[in-house]
Amino acid sequence: MSILAFLSYVIITSITPGPSNILMLNEAQRFGFMGAWRFSGGILIGFAVLGIASGVFTTGLYNWIPVLEPYFKIAGAAYLFYLAWQVGIRKSSKRNSIDLESSFLAGFTIQIINIKSILFFLTVMSAFILPFNNSIKSIIFYLTLTILLGWSALLLWSGFGSILKNFLAKHDKAFRIIMSGLLVYSAVTIFL
Repeated sequence: MSILAFLSYVIITSITPGPSNILMLNEAQRFGFMGAWRFSGGILIGFAVLGIASGVFTTGLYNWIPVLEPYFKIAGAAYLFYLAWQVGIRKSSKRNSIDLESSFLAGFTIQIINIKSILFFLTVMSAFILPFNNSIKSIIFYLTLTILLGWSALLLWSGFGSILKNFLAKHDKAFRIIMSGLLVYSAVTIFL
């Protein structure tokens, strides 16, 4: 496994805007870092539960039906190309404001149904971890690393949301080009 491709995918996918990141940013702006902690805690725990469930599901499926490996790789690469395309396209600066109750359960529920996170974990497992690591120890290590890096990105959006928002708006084009390029690199290395 290419560690650079794995880390590029995990970090870029975790830090790019998605439903959870944007909601954590919104909650932190509304209530402050500590004021949004219940909601943020729900998202963080939901992310870990989703990661573990995806790891168990994908490992079980992968061990029983190894003929699906090429399809997992194709699906993972296709998703990476899709993400690269989405990151590269300039998005409208107008966002619908979602007014949610700031609770642990609201954060947890939003994260569990977050399609970006579901596909993120399935791609990590099927394209980066399982084709190269068969031991339970390795799988647990890389899945734990994935969850910790994801948590770091979520906390970054929450803790430094307003600063990050201004920085990304100022350097939007360069940021999108670099992120898209690294996602394409990650997709290509799946087949190397």
